[in-house]
Amino acid sequence: MESCNRLSLRTISTFLLFIQISFNQCGGKTAEEWKGRIIYQLLTDRFAPSGDLPPDKCGDLSNYCGGTFKGIEKHLDYITGLGANAIWISPIVQNTDKGYHGYWAQNIFEINPHFGSRDDLKSLVTACHERGVWVMLDLVANHMGYPPEASFNDLIPFNESSHYHPKHPYIKWPQECKDQWKIENYWLAGLPDLDQNNPFVAKTLLEWIQGLTDEFGFDGYRLDTAIQVPKAFWAEFRKAGGAFMIGEANNGPPPCGSMDYVAEYQGYIDSVLAYPMYWTLRKIFQEKSKDFTALSAAVKSSYTIYKDRSVFGGFLDNHDNQRFLNLNPSHTSLKNALAFVMMGDWIPIVYYGTEQGFNGGSDPKNRESLWPYMSTANPLYKFIQTLAQFRRSLGNEWIHEKQMERHVQTDAYAFSKGSALIVITNLDTSINISIRDTPYQPGDTLGNILNPSETLTVSSDGSLSVTLSSGQPLVLYKK
Repeated sequence: MESCNRLSLRTISTFLLFIQISFNQCGGKTAEEWKGRIIYQLLTDRFAPSGDLPPDKCGDLSNYCGGTFKGIEKHLDYITGLGANAIWISPIVQNTDKGYHGYWAQNIFEINPHFGSRDDLKSLVTACHERGVWVMLDLVANHMGYPPEASFNDLIPFNESSHYHPKHPYIKWPQECKDQWKIENYWLAGLPDLDQNNPFVAKTLLEWIQGLTDEFGFDGYRLDTAIQVPKAFWAEFRKAGGAFMIGEANNGPPPCGSMDYVAEYQGYIDSVLAYPMYWTLRKIFQEKSKDFTALSAAVKSSYTIYKDRSVFGGFLDNHDNQRFLNLNPSHTSLKNALAFVMMGDWIPIVYYGTEQGFNGGSDPKNRESLWPYMSTANPLYKFIQTLAQFRRSLGNEWIHEKQMERHVQTDAYAFSKGSALIVITNLDTSINISIRDTPYQPGDTLGNILNPSETLTVSSDGSLSVTLSSGQPLVLYKK
């Protein structure tokens, strides 16, 4: 009898495939508005405490380190100085034991006291908005935290077994990565998996997201574990939240997490993190198992498969994967990859600590405390700052320009976006490249935003010869 009372999400899903979803707005920002943002992702517990910065780094990364909302507010100059104009903060709700990261909810209606109060959070959002910085909240609608003594009684408001799918071990990856029913119904890492077909669960989650936008004025949301939740529910969730939503549609590297698989979610929410491109960049720059012909193919496919590539979240590092420098310690390779991410046709995302050269491994080693390394003089901080400021200086018209491939060879790649030409390599040694197809005219004089003393001239036949000294990338513009 219970199944008769459930929302017919599969019916809704089929219907939504053939219609254009109309998204309500309740004060949040739209996907179109988010195209002008550069996002700085941080874990609240690892960014900064309320008081003075401790002289030593956090020693126990498996538990709380002391970061707070007040700590973020106190150091907003560090974020804006980097060039970011949006922050992505980790989940804010009260968590079960050791849930410093926010993904193990105990009570979705209470603020995690380790981070501060509701007023502290509102103060942070207000301070951000006063500086023109938007706030993206990370949240979880797929599961709750580990229940104490295997009882749901302490999980609020979902305190009954009927609120969850029957317990199963998570799917075998990659053998079962194409079994969508298991992905949506099995328990991820033993976490109680919410049943969005349950009327109480669905209604509560929709009211919850609407309340978050109304109370705190968040500008957007990052949806954790997007592929573990039915797509049709995400469409309802997006309308209830009234703000831009970007989902973590990560099913691993292809063939599991193919572009076709990820692209389906853009029919229900605004955007997704560009995980297929992340895996491509990782193989080229970190693992060196692929070359730039793979990047060429990936970029071309992204414009044909996705509904709108320009609102994707482009990234190199995050809290779920080994840091770039852990797999490849070369700062030169990191700079080349960053040039691609920061100047590409999407919304760039910088994970905290990348600008300080953090090189942590798998979770939780990739969740280091930013203190005591919050230096604005770090060469990587300066590098990202230069790219971010240049990108933002190009204006809204440039944002809407398509990314155009100009040159590809196994160890180098060049693309333009509007008037900017970006040339990258995965080598740490100097390389000479002749680019036959450029966005410039013969005789044009070009500057390099990354080296103001460098000047180049386009040849009479329209080609351009460049040298990437010691493998350093080029970001060129017409003087």
